[in-house]
Amino acid sequence: MTAPAIDVTAWRERMAVLQSAEVTAAVVVQCDQAWLQPHFATLRNEIDHGLMVAQLRRRDRITITRILLHSLPLATDAPARPAAVDRAFDEWHHRLSAARVLLCAHNQPAPRIHRLILSNDQPTAPIPDMVELFDNGDWTNHDRAGLALNIVNTAGATTPLTGYDMNLDGPFGDADPSVYM
Repeated sequence: MTAPAIDVTAWRERMAVLQSAEVTAAVVVQCDQAWLQPHFATLRNEIDHGLMVAQLRRRDRITITRILLHSLPLATDAPARPAAVDRAFDEWHHRLSAARVLLCAHNQPAPRIHRLILSNDQPTAPIPDMVELFDNGDWTNHDRAGLALNIVNTAGATTPLTGYDMNLDGPFGDADPSVYM
């Protein structure tokens, strides 16, 4: 895997601006597998937290569109992917799905997370990672935001991340229905 092109400072700066009252929408794309490397876990968690805080504090005054990979690309000619990457991918999706379920249960605004579907021969996403903001009636980058929103609006290109992706039943849920009473 080549060195990631994730500019930590730029991501943190944009996430700080996200809290501004003038920002009414955001498009966040995190499809590069570099996000799953251990040294990006802290930044990934900061971004998750920042998006959640903005959504909870700003409620209906902000629209956040987020795109992640639906599944990791198949490794064809590349060396085998480390198992830690697969575990990080599963954990990330599980955590985001759990947060969605918990927010919906308390009538909070649910995160809008779209999972980008790659075809078997696509080694990478056809869209760059980004955080673009609709600030004071204008996108920070019209072309990039438009590309991401176009993919989200293309039938069959993405699928939503929902609570259905999780098994919240627990080990004894089926054996004793009284746990739901």
